[in-house]
Amino acid sequence: MSLDATQKQLLRVALKKRSPSELMTLFAAIRANNDRSLLAALAPPKKRAKRLGDPLVRDLDLALKPLLAPAAEKAEMLVEHMAKKHRRKFSFRPKGLADAARRLRAAKLSDDQIRAGARALVAHLAKLHGREAVV
Repeated sequence: MSLDATQKQLLRVALKKRSPSELMTLFAAIRANNDRSLLAALAPPKKRAKRLGDPLVRDLDLALKPLLAPAAEKAEMLVEHMAKKHRRKFSFRPKGLADAARRLRAAKLSDDQIRAGARALVAHLAKLHGREAVV
């Protein structure tokens, strides 16, 4: 079986930067496997589903959505509010909402208490500033 001109050109274009040893390995793999497995190997990898993350962090993000501030600032305000509400001192500065949730849990606060604290913070700031979206 001989190759025609278009097949030769296709091989040259597709494999022109390969060394002879790489080509020998590739041709051996082609001879050893069927078309279906070769095409499956060429297909792009399937996208993996993203991990959903902590439901508390998602709830905090939704509850604190009206605050027009970066997440680190929202987390700091939440920790300060929780400290006042529960009459405790927290000796940490959270880096973001996930860090705040993790550290508040470590301070023996339940998820329900943290969620309620976030809602209470937004209500308190809305009451102070008298508007829906709090700056």
